[in-house]
Amino acid sequence: MKKIFYRNIIFSRANLSTNFRFNEFVQLYPCDFEKAPRSKYEKYIPLVVEYWVDGDEKIEIADNLQEIKEFVTQLTPQVNELNRITRLLSSITNHRFIQSLDLETRWGIVIPEEFNDETTKSFETGVSQSILCTYQYPGMFKDLQISNFSEQRHSDTQFMEHSKYFIQGSIDNNSNPVIFPDSINKILNNYLQLNKESRDLVDVIAHLICNGIDIQSNMKSLSFLSFVSAIESLVNYEYRDRKDEIKFECTDCQTISESPIKCVKCNRPIWGVKAKFKEFLMTYISASNDSIKKYNRIYNTRCDIVHNGILLLGDERIEWRDSNKHKGQSILQIEALQIARLSLVNWLLFGPNKTNETSKGSSRIAAKKN
Repeated sequence: MKKIFYRNIIFSRANLSTNFRFNEFVQLYPCDFEKAPRSKYEKYIPLVVEYWVDGDEKIEIADNLQEIKEFVTQLTPQVNELNRITRLLSSITNHRFIQSLDLETRWGIVIPEEFNDETTKSFETGVSQSILCTYQYPGMFKDLQISNFSEQRHSDTQFMEHSKYFIQGSIDNNSNPVIFPDSINKILNNYLQLNKESRDLVDVIAHLICNGIDIQSNMKSLSFLSFVSAIESLVNYEYRDRKDEIKFECTDCQTISESPIKCVKCNRPIWGVKAKFKEFLMTYISASNDSIKKYNRIYNTRCDIVHNGILLLGDERIEWRDSNKHKGQSILQIEALQIARLSLVNWLLFGPNKTNETSKGSSRIAAKKN
């Protein structure tokens, strides 16, 4: 295998002032190159990532792209690996790491770093111009050249106890620093030890979580569905080998006589999507009564959006009424995001297929953690 190392500038909404490195997989640190621009008004803060790709990887391209084959075969592995890393880190931490800006043209006015009488007047009388959303500066290409992971002078990144991190961790904005769970090394190690099928699934789940984050403010209902879909994808994969445990009284109406999951109230066998959804979360997160009520609210809201056309407040039109309901939905959306993240990281830490070792309605993993 021929390792080719890359250094890129990516972005986060929280400020990174320290260095994080996991083995030979990834390294993150502040973007403090001499000429690199910064702005106190920009919500996306630049930082540096280092990683490597397999230079021997074969890339198949269509016949009509043969003229740019060399460019495509060199760029594709680099972009794919950077996408994988940024999405994975965004899904196992409380921070969204973005590979690049939109690379789209938009109308805009340059904001002065400091406002005084002169800059205020210039700003107020300024004329919008077409701006390309990108990040660059003189000498950037040279700054990004590496042949191996670089030595760092920055202190190590802060860690927070795993059991508190996804519930009490810092909000992802530029007023707070980047902090990682103290389990992150084990999470990354377990991810890299997965077989290809499982690792591809985690990449898909990370993609869904990131999609939900990216449209969280302007497409609330779709964002919520992305978080729930991430959980459901993991649930279906976890239970994929347990269908043989189901026995039916009638195959036409699907009446179940035996199932690995029982109703917690009447103890009858069940095997529905919601039942598996709740069982999975009870196993990997928490089986407390409050948690189960939360899982029910999340799944019922999912069904309202998918089947009943009931969108979250503020999606279809601006809403000023029922602020308590709006606040409750906003909290539920954040809870869905964090439950999706926690489902993934706990599955990576304690699974996969850990539910095969649990009995009906039990939550041994959750019990150990709570």
